[in-house]
Amino acid sequence: MKKEKIKKEKAPKVKKEKKVKEKKVQSPEERAQFEAAVKGFTSSGVFKALVVMFVCSLVFTMFSSSILRLTAIPGALRARASAIQQSNAQNSQNNQNNIIDNIVDVFVPETTSASIDVQGTTAPATTAAPTTTKAPDTTKAPETTKAPETTKAPETTKAPETTKPTTTEPLTDSKEMIKEKKVVLKTYKNVVNSANTIKPGFTKIQYRTVEKDSNAGKFFKNVEKNYPGYFVSQADAEAAPYVSPKLSDMTLFLIENENLACLLEEKNASEAIRRVEKENQSDGSVKITIVLRNEENPAVTPTDESKPLSHTSSMFPVVDKENIKQKLVVRQSPLISIKDVNLLYHDCTLEIIYMPKTGKIVSVTQTVQYDCVVDYDFHMGLGSLGISIMPDQQAVGAVTDTAVYTDFVY
Repeated sequence: MKKEKIKKEKAPKVKKEKKVKEKKVQSPEERAQFEAAVKGFTSSGVFKALVVMFVCSLVFTMFSSSILRLTAIPGALRARASAIQQSNAQNSQNNQNNIIDNIVDVFVPETTSASIDVQGTTAPATTAAPTTTKAPDTTKAPETTKAPETTKAPETTKAPETTKPTTTEPLTDSKEMIKEKKVVLKTYKNVVNSANTIKPGFTKIQYRTVEKDSNAGKFFKNVEKNYPGYFVSQADAEAAPYVSPKLSDMTLFLIENENLACLLEEKNASEAIRRVEKENQSDGSVKITIVLRNEENPAVTPTDESKPLSHTSSMFPVVDKENIKQKLVVRQSPLISIKDVNLLYHDCTLEIIYMPKTGKIVSVTQTVQYDCVVDYDFHMGLGSLGISIMPDQQAVGAVTDTAVYTDFVY
């Protein structure tokens, strides 16, 4: 028999009753008491103090923030200005360094023995260095054929050759003439160099004149007026002679050297001297005459040098071609442009009379002659608007410089 399942009867669910919260309703009396309490608190001093403190705190916070911003601005500006100043200073220093690096020292002291006395001009004089540096240009040709030997150019073993004086005349002396020139030169050197050491007193009269060709007469007619200290007439020189007392400085004697009055070496007598003469005078004195060969643009020998840089400057005072050029350019006419200047020294002559027994000098006459050849262009118009209508012109001025030494006091 199947067992009958007995269904259990479930008890009916009883719905839980939701508890309804009862809202508390304030009574009018309680509400009046609460509002009275709130009103009493807000009107009390404590509440007002709290409000004032809150407002002050808020204002102080805003003011402090503004103050911090304001105080930070000058610092930032100062920092920015300092950075800009440092940057400008660095740039200025860099620019200054660049300028200094680009500067080339062009200033060379004047060493001419017969420097022109310039009045009113500012053109600086230069030494003979530019003329002595031409020799290396002629020695570079054989070096170009041997590439490995080009490194020998900087060597200084050939330096004396670059300043070796050269003349414009061929050498045709016989052995007898070469010997005679050496003997006469040796005698002359002994006499004048001894005088330079003993320092006798003497009287010197020196004057310079110039003869101009037609072109020089037109464009350089005022050269004597422009340089009155250099071009002196014979009459003016004789009216105001230079008197050197005994034991005075001898730099104004002959070549204006500090130690010697003649620098020409005897081994160069034939190369430098054209002719010599030696004559006995009736009073027992001896007269020596020495004439040098022609020389173009002779280098100037400084006053403290013992080895001459040119034959002419070893026995005569000379001027530098660049010195002359600069001075002429300063005072040139607006219608001409000077391109170059060349000086041809010729027939420079020394005549000395001395007593052979004592070696004392009676008199010396020193005559220097050179042709100043000026190459220039003639323009029509002034400045950059000028048109060259006569290019490649030449003007020649023949200068004669005479110095007479007499009245020697030993």
